[in-house]
Amino acid sequence: MNTFRVMPDQLLQDFLDLIQIDSPSREERGVADWLTARLHELGCLVKEDKAGLKVGGNCGSLKVFLPGNTPGIGAMLFCAHMDTVEPARGVKPVIENGIIRSSGDTVLGSDDKAGVVVILHLARMIHAQPDLPRPDLEFLFNVCEEVGLLGAKALDTSDLKSVVGFVLDDHDPRGVTIKSPSAVRIDYKVIGRASHAGVEPEKGINALKVAADAISKMRLGRIDFETTANIGAIHGGKMSNIVLETVEMKAEARSHNPEKLKEQSKHMHTCFEDACIAWRKPGEELPRVEIQEKDEYTAVQLSESDYPVRLALTAGKRLDWMMETKISGGGTDGSIIHSKGIPTAVLGVGMQEVHSTKEYLRISDLEDAAKLVAAIVLTHAEGRI
Repeated sequence: MNTFRVMPDQLLQDFLDLIQIDSPSREERGVADWLTARLHELGCLVKEDKAGLKVGGNCGSLKVFLPGNTPGIGAMLFCAHMDTVEPARGVKPVIENGIIRSSGDTVLGSDDKAGVVVILHLARMIHAQPDLPRPDLEFLFNVCEEVGLLGAKALDTSDLKSVVGFVLDDHDPRGVTIKSPSAVRIDYKVIGRASHAGVEPEKGINALKVAADAISKMRLGRIDFETTANIGAIHGGKMSNIVLETVEMKAEARSHNPEKLKEQSKHMHTCFEDACIAWRKPGEELPRVEIQEKDEYTAVQLSESDYPVRLALTAGKRLDWMMETKISGGGTDGSIIHSKGIPTAVLGVGMQEVHSTKEYLRISDLEDAAKLVAAIVLTHAEGRI
């Protein structure tokens, strides 16, 4: 059976090189330039889009085209993001017992540089074995995924020809995510009244106390098996001797069920509105709440009969793996790309304990991810579904 050969030493070295290039969100230029140079060497056409201008970053997302050799087979897309969460500067990788970690002062950056490197390695494998069947390939390396999927949202897909897509941005390389939720982001601003906290506190309305009353009545965390909600940031106040006039909060709600999502966000709004009413004296307008809600991304609902899933599961069988389908509570660039008309599933690359300084990656998982994308390409090109 045809197979692309993974080059473990090259794969590892690329990953180690890449994670040592700083790339917090909106500062991905170093990674973009590093990638562009290597992709050009491998015969890829690389274009940078205008996402950087739209999101206030120092570079755009990369659109990459690698021509195939199998006419009549639809193009396919692989995607990963170049940015990382903080603390992400000065990553020093440590390898022990087949596991890569940071030195403990930063994240490792496997989210999502492991995905980036696996896609780069696919290009390397094709360059090393150019006669094996493959479709036209399109790669996306997006900016600003970690701050709201901004690079993907700014993406113009009109020049993409892929009929199927995969985003490499999950944990288990032997799993395929088939469902992810819709999400809304909500900004709350509770407005009270300032006064001197020692001289005349009675004249003030403490916005934080109003907000606390609202939050105490609010359903948060795991609402049910499909729905979650969170208030993740609270800002307000200037001095200890001023009754706190305004408090601002950033919140979210997610659900696989759109009706439950609407109900949850309405419930959260009502809690704030009712708390303000309860504190308000007759004839007064304060306290009050300002609410701004926006859709963050829409749900992906795939089944095992949909082509991206069938393709991933068949490729896993090709490797003699027991692939699993998964339901995720998170959103990825896949949510955006899928909503823009390219059927897209999410694959794992081995990242563990992401968004923390305890993040780590098993080298064997990185190699498995490279094997899987290679098997997916061959399975699609050979029409073995």
